This record gives sequence, structure tokens and C-alpha cells, in this order.
Amino acid sequence: MPRAPVKIAVLGGGYGAKVPLPVLAGLDEFEPVAVWSRRPERASELAEEHGLELGSADVDELLAHPGLEAVHIATPVATHAQIAVAAARRGLHVLCEKPLATDLAQAREVAAAIEQAGVVCVINYGRRFQETRERLLQRVGEVVGAPRMVCISLVFDDHAEPGSRPFTWVQDAALGGGRLQGYGVHDLDLLIEAFGEVESVAAATEVGVRERRTPDGTPRTVTAEDAYVILVRFSGGGLGQISLTATARHKRGDVVEVYGAEGTVRLDADKRLHWGRAGEELQTEGPLTADSKAAYARVARNLFAAIREGAAPDPGLVEALRVQALLDAVHRADDEQRWVRPESI
Repeated sequence: MPRAPVKIAVLGGGYGAKVPLPVLAGLDEFEPVAVWSRRPERASELAEEHGLELGSADVDELLAHPGLEAVHIATPVATHAQIAVAAARRGLHVLCEKPLATDLAQAREVAAAIEQAGVVCVINYGRRFQETRERLLQRVGEVVGAPRMVCISLVFDDHAEPGSRPFTWVQDAALGGGRLQGYGVHDLDLLIEAFGEVESVAAATEVGVRERRTPDGTPRTVTAEDAYVILVRFSGGGLGQISLTATARHKRGDVVEVYGAEGTVRLDADKRLHWGRAGEELQTEGPLTADSKAAYARVARNLFAAIREGAAPDPGLVEALRVQALLDAVHRADDEQRWVRPESI
């Protein structure tokens, strides 16, 4: 028998309005019923646009909406834990943007609240479900063996000018902004998925464009990184490097190179995947797709399966805590300018 759609609310008028709201509205598994934005007029506008029952700037009002079963938290990172805990205590299932919290201590508080309430929690590490990275992970498992060197390089030009992006929470370190929360956590998740435990990390971050203006024209100092380099030592041997700049003058597609004891896998900037075992010519497939909305739909359907069918949440709290521990180590390594061992999960 068909299962009833999950009544869900979206918290966040930025990314939440761009991807979750339209995607959820197009899935038979969900019925979006409410939206939250910090600006009441934005909340009302989104509710009217999507035909929702409620648009609110009050989190408590939204969480108390009659019939609500689940929330997608797409607010600043610094607010994730508080909202997730409040939702769980009301018996609501949680789909949370990444990372789960500001730090591992907060993430563990969320996990405890989820467990105590007996609700489902899924984390939106959706990039692993993009065709490019899903196929890469499959090929890594087939041909690479133990890692010897892994290089992930992202180059964007969307933050290159002071006027290219307005100042929002994304440029505010106190609110959990920065490109590590936007992209770096996905790459940490990729490394964990491919090779498991990380022994230690070193890191450096940079702010290339130091001042931006808010939407109303007020100048603000940027405190969250727009570039970073992370060095990784894998448990059992092998090194990794993750780098991003958002202030390049010419953008380039993602490049992921995995060199192992048994073979090689490379994703080039044109989304072509190359792979082969030792002694073989590299094979090629692609170009592949990297559709963010399609990947989010996969995450959402995993949430539905966990709620209605009892499936394991994917990506779930264990993955979230492991990435959070690694991210905490990256921040500490940057602050203290030394190698740091992540806390074991």
C-alpha cells in the first residue's frame, strides 16, 4: 500500500528556498507544509509562493505546527544544534544541513536528543550521491587498494570580487560560515567513505576578500575563510591533500585524484572519470553529472525510507559525528599550526 507523505517544514530562506523547498514539493514522499525565515516578510512570501500552510519567523511556532512530522534545518551552522534538539524533543524527525553542529560537543548533544526521542536524523552530505562522486567512490573500492596519495582540488571564482557576494552569515565565522562548511566537509566525508579513519590533519585557511557589504549596503569585515588547504595522514599509511579557493579569477571544475597500492582513479575538471588497476591502461567514462537537486532528492528519499519503512538513516549520525570530529581537528590544526589527531568516534 502507498505510504502517506511526510509532512515537513523547511527552516531557511536562502539555500532552503533554492533546493529543499522545490525538490520536496516535487516528491510524492513529502508534503511541505511550513517554512521559516528570520525575516517575516520572506517567510510569508515563500509560503505563498509554494502554497504552504504557514510562513513564520518564529521557530517555536513552526515546530508546533499541527500535523508536522519532520523538519529540514537549512539555517546558519551555529543554530543547527539548538533547532535540531528542539525539534527532536517535540518528536519531529530531522534532516539537517552539514555540518551537524558548530563542534563535536554540540553534535553529540544532538545525537543524544535524537536517540532519546526515538526520531530519525539524516545529514545532507548529498555530494556523495552526485553521479560524479558516487561513481568515483565505486571505482575507488574496486581498483585502488590502500591509499598512497589523494588530492582533491576545488577552484571557484564566485568570491573573487568584494561585490560578487553580499555579506551574509556565510562570511561570518561566529555563525559557522566559511567554505569549509560549504565544501570542505563534503570532501572530508568523501575521504572517510573511501578510506575510513584519518590519523591526523594539518591545515591553513585564508580570507582573500576581507570586506563585503550587506544587502542594505553596510560594509562588514569578512571573518570566515574563502580558501583552505588540508593535509591528511590516513590510519595505516598514505597522505591526502584537500584545497579550495573561492577567489580565483578563472574557475575550474573539481579535480579528484586517488593513487593507491593497486590502482588509480581520477575525476577530471570536465567530469570524466578515469580508472585502472596496476599494469592496465586507464579506462574512461563520462562526462558524468553533478546535479545538486537530484542528489538532495536521494537524501530526502532516504529520510522518508527511515521514517516510514524503518531503513537505516543515510547519511546518519555516525557519519555526521565522524566528519564533525575531523572538522574540529582541522580548525584546531589551523589555529595551533600543528598536526592534530581527530577524536575517535
